[in-house]
Amino acid sequence: MSKSTEEQVYTAFSNAINSGDLAGAFQYATDDISFRPIGGHPELGREFKGMQDILENCWMKVFQHIDENGVAITVNDIVTADGIAFVQFNGTAKGRSGMTYDNEYVHLLRYRDGKICSITEFLDTNLLNKLLEQ
Repeated sequence: MSKSTEEQVYTAFSNAINSGDLAGAFQYATDDISFRPIGGHPELGREFKGMQDILENCWMKVFQHIDENGVAITVNDIVTADGIAFVQFNGTAKGRSGMTYDNEYVHLLRYRDGKICSITEFLDTNLLNKLLEQ
């Protein structure tokens, strides 16, 4: 069975992130992409809009707490339909203090014109908060 367009785009986006090319991942996203991690964290519990806002005010604030090896991603399941995808995956890393960070995620992705236009992230926010507090 061939991969859907949504799965192909997500795979390219994810591969860029996994290789450390965070900015390069955004070639698979619309200019107005939004990213919203679920939760009530005072800085991260909001919707981020556009590559610069997502990178500077969300992702880099998290990745500064991860050691130089980054996060190893294992995709467990991808379900796609016309213009939408659900991706269930695990992220494994070490915090800069040595803390084990093994989180489970679900991304709800929406697509427009063959690119990702929004991501809603569901995750263990308690574990994320512990990582950010280390």
